[in-house]
Amino acid sequence: ISKAAGVHTSKFYREAHHVRASVGFLYNHESPLRGPSFVSQRIASGAAAIAAGLQQTLTIGDLSARTDWGYAPDFVDAMIRIARRPDADDYIIATGEAHTVEEFVEAAFARVGLDWRDHVTEDRSLLTRTSPARIGNPTHLKTSTGWEPTVTFKELVEILVDAAVQSLTKTNSAAFA
Repeated sequence: ISKAAGVHTSKFYREAHHVRASVGFLYNHESPLRGPSFVSQRIASGAAAIAAGLQQTLTIGDLSARTDWGYAPDFVDAMIRIARRPDADDYIIATGEAHTVEEFVEAAFARVGLDWRDHVTEDRSLLTRTSPARIGNPTHLKTSTGWEPTVTFKELVEILVDAAVQSLTKTNSAAFA
């Protein structure tokens, strides 16, 4: 409700009072700073932990779920471009590409040199709700600002896995020091 109110308030002030207020609708934007409860981090840290021999399996709720995953610094670049526009408008900040959780898992485990099928199980009973695929259309953003994502889906997964491996290495080296 608060998001909808913000969008409508922005539009009202933009139209009635000529306030230069833009709205950005951000789709999944990932970085190593994302919390551990997000599926992207669960997969990245799970792949790192399995590769390190700290766990054997990773259970995922729905491997077929489709999401538009982007890189958070790319989304920050989009927001800066929007803020620098002389006119205000509403923008979708997304990659426009759909990838399944299975694709994410496959790329993450490939990064650590493992076959995901040996370590990942699917348990749909873990899902508290199902959600439709959320794929953004960034055409207006791209044509208005020239914005394009700089990090591909595969590169994004590799960044997250590399950060998880590095974090695990730091944690374990401190524990054994």
